Amino acid sequence: MYFFFSFFSYMLLVFFFFSGHPLLMSIMITIQAILVGLTIYYFSVISWFSYLLFMLFLSGMVIILIYVSSLASNTMMKYFFFDFKNIFIFLSFYGFMSYYATKIYIFCDNFIDFSNFENTVILFMKVYSKETYFLTMLLICYLLLVLIMVVKNSSFTKGPLRSNK
Repeated sequence: MYFFFSFFSYMLLVFFFFSGHPLLMSIMITIQAILVGLTIYYFSVISWFSYLLFMLFLSGMVIILIYVSSLASNTMMKYFFFDFKNIFIFLSFYGFMSYYATKIYIFCDNFIDFSNFENTVILFMKVYSKETYFLTMLLICYLLLVLIMVVKNSSFTKGPLRSNK
């Protein structure tokens, strides 16, 4: 299951590099956020953490989409066609993922038996455990960065969507 999520995520990443339309990019980011939320739920079995991360990505994407669509001109969407260069990049990502998928799968199979603990203690331990520590710190840094960007963009006199009079 993890290999499917990773493969689809890297496929979206390759498509994202070659897309230039803001609407297509926002659709790909939305699908990517759904995949990240499902992957986190698959590993940690904590639904609120993956839901919180999905809502955070989605709200940030909506703010960025409004900002970019107000600045971008009305351009037609170009359809994505495969050529030799794109297929080579796609297959190299696929080879990379298939090589490292077995190592990640072996790492994730080492689950701890939590039969003697209460459910709330188990959930707390899973969120702040050694395996998810990096993800938690990354989420905290991402929240701080988004907060700083929103505060800088939403100045009362020179906002991104306000007209200068």
